[in-house]
Amino acid sequence: ELDAQTEFALDGKDASVDFPTTHRFGARWKLTQDVNLIGSYEIADGDTVKARTARLGFDLAPWAGGRLLATANQQDISEYGPRSFAAYGLAQSLKLGQRWTVDLSVDGNKTLGGISASDIVNTGQPVASGGFLGNAGQITEDFVAISSGATYRDELWTITSRAEYRDGELANRYGVQVGALRQLGEGRAVGGLASWTKANGAPGSASTESMQIELSWAHRPAESRISWLNKLEFRRDAVTNAVLGAPGPIGGPALSVSGNVTSVRAINSLSLNWTPLTDRDQRRMPGSDVQSWVEAGEFGFFWGTRYSSDKFGVDDVKGWSNLLGADARFTLSELIDIGASGSVRISTGGDTVSYAGGPTVTLAPFKNANLTVGYNFAGFRDSDFESERFSRSGAYVTFKLKFDQTSFQALGL
Repeated sequence: ELDAQTEFALDGKDASVDFPTTHRFGARWKLTQDVNLIGSYEIADGDTVKARTARLGFDLAPWAGGRLLATANQQDISEYGPRSFAAYGLAQSLKLGQRWTVDLSVDGNKTLGGISASDIVNTGQPVASGGFLGNAGQITEDFVAISSGATYRDELWTITSRAEYRDGELANRYGVQVGALRQLGEGRAVGGLASWTKANGAPGSASTESMQIELSWAHRPAESRISWLNKLEFRRDAVTNAVLGAPGPIGGPALSVSGNVTSVRAINSLSLNWTPLTDRDQRRMPGSDVQSWVEAGEFGFFWGTRYSSDKFGVDDVKGWSNLLGADARFTLSELIDIGASGSVRISTGGDTVSYAGGPTVTLAPFKNANLTVGYNFAGFRDSDFESERFSRSGAYVTFKLKFDQTSFQALGL
């Protein structure tokens, strides 16, 4: 198996430390049914970073439910010279009876020679290629991560859980996640998710804590013209000893605050859709009175409400806001719909109102898929609702694909 990929900036503007021009070549050779040799070579070449990374290793399935992955890596970064390191992973899953499955995995990264993360902790170091560099710019630390999970399934319930602990050279992280899904009938279900994660850096450096709880209710029977999805979320994020512009304890985007900050959000999102039918394109078989109904279009309504409280030291900024949205699509043929979309966000007391809206064109390139091209003449940004609605100004494209457990049968999966 051979593969190649390339990433390059438009107009030759590759000054971004996050997106240098990158070329990667990879190969996988199956020695036996359970043994694969893997290798790759990556070239990164930008205004602020030049790096070369080579990997060679193997992927084993030594026994049922087990998998072992190990690679030896050589990385050459222009500013720091060569670095050798090894990456490894071991995963084991075990089925206990008809309903329970448990798994355990161990992953790690170990510097064998050259530069180590503790030697060059420098937030100004540009991002390099290779996948073993942190988003903050420094070489990824040596670490060992252990995670374990359990899954329960029966006719109506699916419950999953996972716990993780990561012991790193620069930062430690641990967390837990539990999710559940309950089928209420054909096309109807309720679900919930709870997660908690904490990360600590070196003594005196920033530490973060994140907690999220979600409850969802979906109603979409196959024969129903009306469907809805309601999701209730509670989020709490906190950081202590933050320094503006510095990375967090486990990398990621640079911190945008200083000091001790706590953000709490309670968010409810309701999406309601109605798909009317029409017989204007009905086709009757000879000698039959059966009508062929088709969808006339689709009409949607969205209501999102949010309470937020952000504490910066002794200051507390809080309040309610609501976002209302509506969509309309009218079917012209089996391949194309036209319509419009609009949104309005109202802050506490109506002091601030923001609008977004414009026309849309939806295409159906193949069955159970559609491509929507739209343009908002006005717009606004809202990170809490951007996954439900596109409200920023300008042009946008969205792609939707519907599938179920039978969709991939033709592929033999």
